[in-house]
Amino acid sequence: MTAPVPPVVEERSAGRSRRGIAAAVVGLLVLGACTSDPGPKRVAQDIIKAESLDNPDLDEECLLDQLDTYSNDELVAISEGLEKDNSADQATAEEDLAKFKADLEICT
Repeated sequence: MTAPVPPVVEERSAGRSRRGIAAAVVGLLVLGACTSDPGPKRVAQDIIKAESLDNPDLDEECLLDQLDTYSNDELVAISEGLEKDNSADQATAEEDLAKFKADLEICT
């Protein structure tokens, strides 16, 4: 007689989920969707809040605090700068985007 095989349960790493939130918010900027209403900051807040409902281990307060260090205009400037191919503006936007992502990942 063989022992029953327990079902495989896939566990989500809290750290991976937090990095996923940072990636989602950063992706939003990269895709340029942030320049539409209600604006990038509000959309990022909504993403963070929605994800925290599904993942209680997510440090929603930390992510929102980090997001609050950026103005809506700064997030729009990053998004618009990324669209300017081969320019100093694009290079600056890429640096700013990397900083933004690092700031959000502090919360992991």
